[in-house]
Amino acid sequence: MVTYAARQADPLNRFRILVVDDNEDAADTLAMLLRMWGHDVHTAYSGEDALESARDYRPDCMLLDIRMPGMDGYTLARRLRQEPSLRQSQLVALSAYSSEEHGRRAREAGFDHWLVKPADPKALEGLLSMLHQALKLAERTEALAEKNVRLAQETKALLTEVKEELQDVKEEIREVKQEIREVREAAGHKPEQSPRREPPNPEDRVDK
Repeated sequence: MVTYAARQADPLNRFRILVVDDNEDAADTLAMLLRMWGHDVHTAYSGEDALESARDYRPDCMLLDIRMPGMDGYTLARRLRQEPSLRQSQLVALSAYSSEEHGRRAREAGFDHWLVKPADPKALEGLLSMLHQALKLAERTEALAEKNVRLAQETKALLTEVKEELQDVKEEIREVKQEIREVREAAGHKPEQSPRREPPNPEDRVDK
């Protein structure tokens, strides 16, 4: 588990967390606890404010109260899941409801996890630690995927370059072969020279 002391020593272990609860005292108290653990925390006291804040803040994790006036936690979760920039954010439901029916509704709305209020600090810290490890793994996986894409692009470019060079070599070979044929043809069609005639020998003359 990533402890409070470890987060203070390593800022990379900090989460951006948005706490949403119409009970301002409850939201502020939870936010204070999370900041003590070393996280960066924003608060919102209604679903409408939470949606606007989430778009600007882009938290890693959102702790949402379910029973809120106006836009409740289920509706807020569905709206958040429609935001492309927030699809990777982890949604945690905080509610006094603990029935299976509410758990089913939470999953259907897009929540990743469910905690019964008041959330046990150890359970909450354990959940955040697990989410943090999952986030780091996702970031590493994404980085590897991007690296693989770059390698694939570089390999494709290299293969294209090699093909072009091979094409140039083939063209040069064709030109050399053509020159060889022309030389051979020229050598095989040289005009034949007439045999050299020797001057007549005077001794071979016959006196008439």
